[in-house]
Amino acid sequence: MDAKKEFRPTVSIIIPFYNEDEYQLMIALSSINYQIGIDFREVEIILVGDGGKKLKSLDDFSVLNNLNIRYKYFTNSGGAGVARQRGMEMAKGRYYMFVDADDEFYYDGALQEFFDVVKKGDHEVIVAKYIEQGRNADGSYFYLHNDPVWSAAYAKWFNRDYVERMGLHWLDDVRIFEDVYFCAMAVELASDVVWLDSFVYSWLYNEKSTVRDPALKFNIRLDQWAKMNKYYLRKIKEKAPQKLAFDFGNSIATLFYWEKKNPGYDEKTLDHEQQLMLKENADLWGSTQDIMQQQLQALHQPGSEYENYDISDFSKYLAHSEKLLKS
Repeated sequence: MDAKKEFRPTVSIIIPFYNEDEYQLMIALSSINYQIGIDFREVEIILVGDGGKKLKSLDDFSVLNNLNIRYKYFTNSGGAGVARQRGMEMAKGRYYMFVDADDEFYYDGALQEFFDVVKKGDHEVIVAKYIEQGRNADGSYFYLHNDPVWSAAYAKWFNRDYVERMGLHWLDDVRIFEDVYFCAMAVELASDVVWLDSFVYSWLYNEKSTVRDPALKFNIRLDQWAKMNKYYLRKIKEKAPQKLAFDFGNSIATLFYWEKKNPGYDEKTLDHEQQLMLKENADLWGSTQDIMQQQLQALHQPGSEYENYDISDFSKYLAHSEKLLKS
C-alpha cells in the first residue's frame, strides 16, 4: 500500500482556480513542495477547477514529488467560495487551509509553524500574518507586512471538527466578500484561536483578482456586503445570540463609513439587500441605537481609516435605514 494512504492527512490545502494555467499553479504548488521540517504524508493538496481552464492532466506537476495532489474540475463556475466548499467536501484532513492559485507561501518554514502548534494539541482556528504585494503606478512592486486579519482566507488553518460542529460553509450566492463571511464567522464563534506572530503567506499582486479587477467593482459592491452581513447576523443569532445586538449595531455604523469610502455603488440594489437584513432583525432596531453611536465614534478615532470622514449626517443615514425597515 502507498505509504501516503496509511495516514489521515493533518491538513488539506485547498487551491481553487479559474483561469490560472499550469505555469501559474506551479508557482503556488512549488512553494508547498519545498516546505521543510514537515512530514508530507500529513499534507494533501486539492486543486478545484472552478469552470474556466481545465487541466489536461497532473503530469506537469510530477516533479513535485513531495505532493499528494487530487484534482476535480467543475464545469459551472460558482466563484472562489463555492470552489473552496467543494474542496472541503473532498478533503480528508483534520484541518482545512486555503491557498489562492496566484499566491504562494512566504518562506519554506511556513507550514512548520502550523504543525508545531497542532503537535501540542488541537485548536479551532490558527491565524498567522501575511505579506501583501502591491504595485506602484510606475509598475514597480512594494510589500506590506500585515498583521493577522480575521476576514480573509489566507494564512489560516480551520479545524474540520469545529467547522462541522458549527455548520460553517461558504455561501453559494455571494461571490464578493464571501471570505469575510466564512473566515470572520469562524473566528467570531471560536473559543480557541491561536494567533501566530509569524509571516507565512504572500498575497501576490494580480490585476485580475476579485479584489483588484476593475470589471468586478469589488469596492462598490456594497449590496453584496449587505447580503453577506444578513447571513452573518443570521448565523450569530443561531450560534452566539449574546453577540447579536453588538454585531447588528456595529454593522450599521460600518456600512455608514463604507458608503462614504466607496462612492459609486448602486443605491437601489444596496437598499434592497440592506432592507432584507434590517427586516430580519427588526426587533433590534430600537435597542441598539446606543451601540450604533458608540461604534460610530469608535471607528472615528484618531489613527483609524475613517477618522477624517464627516459624521454629521449619521442621523440622516439612520433615518433612511429606518424608512427601509418600515417600508
